[in-house]
Amino acid sequence: MRLDNLETNQTKIFEGLRPGDLENLVLPEITVDDFEPKSGSPENIVVVSFYAKDLEPANDLASFIERGAHDILDTEVSPAPDEDGNYLIFVEMNRDDSLMESFMKILQDIKKIVNIDNWNVEFYQNGSIEVPVK
Repeated sequence: MRLDNLETNQTKIFEGLRPGDLENLVLPEITVDDFEPKSGSPENIVVVSFYAKDLEPANDLASFIERGAHDILDTEVSPAPDEDGNYLIFVEMNRDDSLMESFMKILQDIKKIVNIDNWNVEFYQNGSIEVPVK
């Protein structure tokens, strides 16, 4: 490997996301409990799913959430797009008293990179609500 390629690749690896980097690449849609958790049983684990328009922004968002100070168990990106061409970012969290606080903290933190103020959160078999993020 040439040295100039190594420097370019390292710059990309170590460069963090800046405000607005994922604007218009992440959809303002979230589903809750629409998928089965890998880390445990649905009685104990919640799967929150975000949607991105392409694989690279999906991976970036998953990494950002995983590296943050969030009370999560795991993140994973779907290996292929859904029927609408979007990639899903699965975030597994404990189903406990801190769930809503952790969920809102994630939304507040990613707001800086996605520029989304209002999320449409759809709960499996329970309808949806709009969640504003301050």
